[in-house]
Amino acid sequence: MSNFALQRFQHRYMYCLTIRLLRGTLGCYLCFVLSACELIVLKDTTTKKTQIPRDQTSPQGVVYVFKNEIDSSNVQGAIKLMASDDERPLLAVEKLELQEEIARLGRMIAKKDITLMHVDTLSPVRQRLRTEFGYLRELTFVTVRVDSLWYISKVLEK
Repeated sequence: MSNFALQRFQHRYMYCLTIRLLRGTLGCYLCFVLSACELIVLKDTTTKKTQIPRDQTSPQGVVYVFKNEIDSSNVQGAIKLMASDDERPLLAVEKLELQEEIARLGRMIAKKDITLMHVDTLSPVRQRLRTEFGYLRELTFVTVRVDSLWYISKVLEK
């Protein structure tokens, strides 16, 4: 092999070695940069769930209280959370008529978690809450505000 051919072979070998080294180094730098971008978080992506008070100060709260009364088999307590459509407390006769219906609803939704709730505002004192129980059963609660407290006026099955 001539001296010229040997130099040419060495030159190509060094060129290929340099390209491979650069590819490896650039690949390592590229992997490092891409993984470093993942370590820097600019915005928290977790959604914060709002805590709904379980009392009659909000429409969602009165549905949760109603559900707690049903879960504890307190039909009378659940009926006390109900009002008529014309924003007045229920009469004794109306409570008596509702007792069997509320007991039946209680058997349907007892011990099932509330999995979804959509709120539709019908007026400043009336809201409709479409509520899903255990991903299976859906009920619609129409709530009314009497003075400063919320009551359930209707419970509709889908």
